[in-house]
Amino acid sequence: MSDKSTYTLGIDIGGTKIFAAVIDKNGKILGVGRKATKAEKGADAVVKRILKTVDEAVEVAKIEPNQIIAIGAGVPGMVDDANGMVTGAVNLPGWMGLPLGQHLSSWNNINVPVALLNDVKAACYGELVIGAGRNVKHFVTIFVGTGIGGGIVIDGQVYLGGRKSAGEIGHMVQMVDGPTNQSGTVIRGGIEALASRTAIVRDIQSAIAHGRKSIVPKLIEEKGEITSSILAMAMKKKDHLTAEIVDRAAYQLGVHAASLINCLDPEMLIWGGGVIEALGEWMLPHIQEVAMQHCVFKKDADQIKFVRSELGDYAGVIGCAMKAREKAGV
Repeated sequence: MSDKSTYTLGIDIGGTKIFAAVIDKNGKILGVGRKATKAEKGADAVVKRILKTVDEAVEVAKIEPNQIIAIGAGVPGMVDDANGMVTGAVNLPGWMGLPLGQHLSSWNNINVPVALLNDVKAACYGELVIGAGRNVKHFVTIFVGTGIGGGIVIDGQVYLGGRKSAGEIGHMVQMVDGPTNQSGTVIRGGIEALASRTAIVRDIQSAIAHGRKSIVPKLIEEKGEITSSILAMAMKKKDHLTAEIVDRAAYQLGVHAASLINCLDPEMLIWGGGVIEALGEWMLPHIQEVAMQHCVFKKDADQIKFVRSELGDYAGVIGCAMKAREKAGV
């Protein structure tokens, strides 16, 4: 068995699920644990579920708790890493001011360093360290799923901004007086409200309710909901309504990508999230085409790479673990 300094824990905490992984110094995943978040039960209950998820990951990895030398956790909101506090989490009621770092550091009385990150910035860091963005100095990650989030890397560093809240690219307003985003904030017309899976599903359901024909109702008879995989099935079966709405979402993402390019001039755009994993073969070529049309400076614009995430669903836990290793100085 390797020396204990090779093991860190990464935890990806979402509004609906908790994902934990034991990871070695090379970013290899040795064991994972998953549980539903059950955020409605309150912060204390969720913290207990996080610790149980960590126990599961360690058990699967077949190591002892004292072989963990650092823990990293990604939260869907704002964090104060220096003080180990969660300062805001829209999808996790009661988490504002939660001393998550203290809870994690005292897991099994091991008292190890804890790094707290925003969840999508953690995924961005994972792509930077061992994913599609390694050896790339300037890039943007865009994760398209239930919502849309991302991260910005400038000169090889994840850009945090003055309040540590930079990178909320899903809330960049693209359509004034457009729809609200899936969390129902006052921000209208952001890209999340136009091109996330929630937005795509909303538009499909609305069209069907107004009489448009689609095979989607037939496809969801078993699952009861429109998932990314259902959308992919509808696309493969050449459902006209789904293709129209997915195409429209890709157009909006292309315009959004052009704004990122015009503002930041990245070398690369890295695309991930459930929607891209399921629909990328249809969406990414259109996204890139539209982005190139809306670039201000055309010279050498074709050198900007549009690539898919290399880490997929593991980007967040890997990013958290690698940031924890950095904080521990190993």
